[in-house]
Amino acid sequence: MKFTSSLSAISIAAIGAVSFANADCQMSGGNYYCSKAEAIVYSDVGYSGSYMDVSFMDENSCSCSQSSVQVSGSLAPLDEELSVHFRGPVRLLQFGVYYPAGNSNLNKRDEDDVDCVQTVQKHQHKRDVAVQYVEVTSTVYVNGNGESVTSATAVPKAPGNPETGLVSSYTYVNTILSPSQTDSPSSAAASTTSLSPSPSSSSSSSTGSSSSAPASSSPASSNSGSTGSWVRSSYFQPGSASNCVFMNHQGGTAGSGTWSSCFGNSISFAGSDGLSGASSPQALNDVTIASGKEYMIFSGTECSGDSCGYHRENIPAYHGFGGSDKIFVFEFSMPSDTAGSGYNQDMPAIWLLNAKVPRTLQYGNSDCSCWKTGCGEMDLFEILTAGSDKLISHIHSGQGSNGQSSGGGGSQDYFTRPSSGTLKAAVIFNGSDKSVHIVEVDEDFEAELSSSTVSSWLNSAGSNAQML
Repeated sequence: MKFTSSLSAISIAAIGAVSFANADCQMSGGNYYCSKAEAIVYSDVGYSGSYMDVSFMDENSCSCSQSSVQVSGSLAPLDEELSVHFRGPVRLLQFGVYYPAGNSNLNKRDEDDVDCVQTVQKHQHKRDVAVQYVEVTSTVYVNGNGESVTSATAVPKAPGNPETGLVSSYTYVNTILSPSQTDSPSSAAASTTSLSPSPSSSSSSSTGSSSSAPASSSPASSNSGSTGSWVRSSYFQPGSASNCVFMNHQGGTAGSGTWSSCFGNSISFAGSDGLSGASSPQALNDVTIASGKEYMIFSGTECSGDSCGYHRENIPAYHGFGGSDKIFVFEFSMPSDTAGSGYNQDMPAIWLLNAKVPRTLQYGNSDCSCWKTGCGEMDLFEILTAGSDKLISHIHSGQGSNGQSSGGGGSQDYFTRPSSGTLKAAVIFNGSDKSVHIVEVDEDFEAELSSSTVSSWLNSAGSNAQML
């Protein structure tokens, strides 16, 4: 679910208590941007709590019933099944999902499909980068004049208002900076914001302090995912899809999904152009979809009975990608699109969403999805203002919501938008140390990833990492 203007407000406001004046951060288009990064690492992800899930959609009253779902543990609720979403302008060259060898999630794919794409030799890549760890225990809001405004009761206001934000204490977001930033590490001070901890967690650092993170928060910490190989469960190249299904919001137009005056178009199979509907699963062609257009990817395993929980009737219902240990890989470009001036013009994005949301109602009555109560979204690469070249990351979940709305946090550091050429990246969910790593990579996405390759991604700071 993407509400771009709301996300912009949150990204402005939910910043660390150290002033941006002490960092090399600039405001552009209503958003602060700090340092170019090669990786962003979210630590201490997961909490014990609940969200409200849809239990029935009533076409007669145009209303939805909800029931409480309890969540707990490492990465919760992002350990639940996720769908993968794309908004143009974007061209997808590769997509894949991996699980640790022997993981039960691998049973959902066809063994023969894993080797359907020829593999090539991998390349090891060592990065000389810096890592910043920032811990804060309060939230500072920066208004349009650059003035710090601290509040114990502030809540999100109208979209576009720069004096908005979420209130909670925060733990860590670690940003691995690009080599060009390592010469002057002080310029990166406080250039990250942080992810809200569970209600039971606590922090003893002083407001605005900067220190080395504990071992459990370090990208170099041990993890179960790095001790064995990872096997590809799903894979896509233009014109070929293995154990993954492309969908969009064209329900009722071309033989799949449904439409109603209450809830509009449901999800449907996407045509090979990504834009039209289809009556059966189609592999996406080599296409660049335009601004504001969206499609999504589910696994190739169809829901049966109540295996996916409640979902809207008469839709193509498929499982997402679940588990606390999983890797998503991408190769994509986001070319400039200045042909129009509509909503989200030239603002591409790639994000993960709790798969329950599109199976009920991604856009519309907020009571008809679990999103607003924190069932989980992770923005991987998102442009916040038209034409920007800076891709921001953010997490939205019930973690740190303090009983109000969905909480979360993100980084003001950014990846460079691949307007020409492509960006290759891995998103590693590491349940053993409650971290999520978003890392630019050079390696090829083979049918199996060795433990050394995954370890190199998780430890991408290398031995030269500087703890600020």
